[in-house]
Amino acid sequence: MAYGVIICTKCRKQAQIIEVGSSKTTRCQRCNAILNTRKLRLFFSSDNLDEAIAVRTQIQAQIADTGTYTPKSEAEDETPQHQVFGKEIDQKAACLIDNRKTQKKKKPDEVIIEILTSNNGKMAHDDLKKAAIAMDVDEERFEDILKKLLHAGEVYSPSKGSIKIV
Repeated sequence: MAYGVIICTKCRKQAQIIEVGSSKTTRCQRCNAILNTRKLRLFFSSDNLDEAIAVRTQIQAQIADTGTYTPKSEAEDETPQHQVFGKEIDQKAACLIDNRKTQKKKKPDEVIIEILTSNNGKMAHDDLKKAAIAMDVDEERFEDILKKLLHAGEVYSPSKGSIKIV
């Protein structure tokens, strides 16, 4: 179940949590307006209710202080905040709060090519495997990905136990 944080489009004074995709409408807890959930902007969504509560609390606090909610831009805050009211939140949540784009996860084959490129294009097989696993490449899929890269001609093996980029 995913939880989303929305702001009422009628009164613009209430941030609240909804279950994403569960109903077509919701009611504002402040002004009692009926809101079409498909047309609402989700300021944050997460599978974790505690994260949604923390973000909703932060948004509601900003609305209470300034009268409106405006997400922070990167220019205003050089150091991104990864804690909301003492609770640690994940990178995706921090990016949504700060209005930054989340970093897309690279494909495993791109990660392997990047590792080889950063090491002058040549590495020992075992060292490459350790570096790839450290960068979140699945250990079980590493050999399949490497075979795919060898077959595609993007990398080759000049000697036993070493991999070199073309």
